Amino acid sequence: MKKIFAFIGLGALLIASACGNKNGGQVDSDSMRFADLTSEYNEATSFNDSLMLLMGDIYTGLDSINAQEGLLYSQGGDNVDRRAEVRQNLENIRARLNANRRLLADMEAKLNSSNNKNAVLTKTISQLKAHIEQQDQKIARLEADLSKTKGELEAAHGEISNLNTQVAETQEQVKVETAAKEQAQQQAIEAENEANRVYYCIGTNKELKKNGLLQKKFLGATKVMQGNFNSSYFTKADKRSLTTIPTGGKKVKIWSNNPAGSYQIVDNADGTKTIKITNPSQFWGRTPYLIIQIN
Repeated sequence: MKKIFAFIGLGALLIASACGNKNGGQVDSDSMRFADLTSEYNEATSFNDSLMLLMGDIYTGLDSINAQEGLLYSQGGDNVDRRAEVRQNLENIRARLNANRRLLADMEAKLNSSNNKNAVLTKTISQLKAHIEQQDQKIARLEADLSKTKGELEAAHGEISNLNTQVAETQEQVKVETAAKEQAQQQAIEAENEANRVYYCIGTNKELKKNGLLQKKFLGATKVMQGNFNSSYFTKADKRSLTTIPTGGKKVKIWSNNPAGSYQIVDNADGTKTIKITNPSQFWGRTPYLIIQIN
């Protein structure tokens, strides 16, 4: 999960990089923009690698604290030498914890001062800061327990065991609820994508007839998409992002029921035509299909 979270952080940071710092007005602007993005990518990768390493060290610190807790509460935990060992180990862990706290603060300051504001990375850093504070509190509790008698230590351990059981049950419930929430969110995304899915095809009159999209009987009107037709002949698209469709033809006719005022037929320099959708909601309001005949 830690690696996945860090990977998500990198993807989100790269997306933010791609949306920032526009560089235009120069002859070689595309090349310069590519260089800028490469630099931003390298910076994002370096930042993310550092965050992953720090995250791993923080979670290792938690394992170390748990190990000292096991030593203290296990049989013989009231031994003077054992307690001295645990006390020294906790001091070392706290020193490392303070170093990680400073490193995390530096990374947070760097992220806040950069142009690439990223909510995911900010949230990750906040969560790591919370982990550090929790570990600090646990060290303080263990240090306090070092001065307790054997009986007091056993009583404290029993209370902690009950608390840990409750925490584990709560965490399991959170996992179940989180999984259900993620599934619902994914289903909502899929439903939205399906609602915005449209289909278009481009072909000659002969090709459109061959695929069952046009039917013409002698002296009869041309029928559009009536009866069986080849659905694989269509190209799938998202109407939220589909704004222009190069046809490759010099003459264009739209057979589907798309309102005339919702699009334009634009002339290209090579003499071919491009369909420019000017009002997507109106254009796709009657049908999700677009049939373009070219000559």
